[in-house]
Amino acid sequence: MINIATKELLKQYCDLQKEIKELEQRIEHLRNKQPRVVSDTVKGSSKHYPYIERTFVITGFEQDNREQKLERLNNILYKRKAKCGEMALEIEEFINNIPDSRTRRVFTLRYIDRLNWLPIARKTGGYDESYARKIHDRYLEKIN
Repeated sequence: MINIATKELLKQYCDLQKEIKELEQRIEHLRNKQPRVVSDTVKGSSKHYPYIERTFVITGFEQDNREQKLERLNNILYKRKAKCGEMALEIEEFINNIPDSRTRRVFTLRYIDRLNWLPIARKTGGYDESYARKIHDRYLEKIN
């Protein structure tokens, strides 16, 4: 496992989860996106005499390598999603490998459940926020 014991990376967990959901939505949107219909007007004349000038409306589907663009963008989104998923798994593994149950609960409540320090302290047996913050900071100092 890669050592990811920095606060900055741990704080990214919630944003990584949100980014994964957003990327899934974008991928689904791309799958469901219909080709764009375009139209234009052109001038022409009748085939036969008196060759009167007329305006014709033409319509069709946009042909600008749309499928290739969608495939490339889809690949990019899948790669980003895989990267975010891998980072989230590393964070989960890091928290899971904390040997002390109370410390593991503090990290889970802080980074996965996104609670503030005071509710974390109350859930883990303390009365003020410094209780949970000390458990957190001591563990990070110990491993770094």
